[in-house]
Amino acid sequence: MTSPPGATGIPQPAGVTPGLCPLCKGPVAATDASCPDCGLSLVGVDGRPGPFSHRTLWWWAGGLLAIYLVVLAVVVATS
Repeated sequence: MTSPPGATGIPQPAGVTPGLCPLCKGPVAATDASCPDCGLSLVGVDGRPGPFSHRTLWWWAGGLLAIYLVVLAVVVATS
């Protein structure tokens, strides 16, 4: 269950308080990439961007599909 959207319009996971680490509850700045106390990565938390953009995910999916098709072609060609 998610809490209401924050100022950025991105829903936050339940229990996430802006400005606090979700693991150790230590203070974190809006520009921190990880918690200075416990080292937890804050990517995707409290309005921070996620690790992959949609374009990157599509490139990964296309690459995996291409590898699958090449392997399939090799298997079909050898049998």
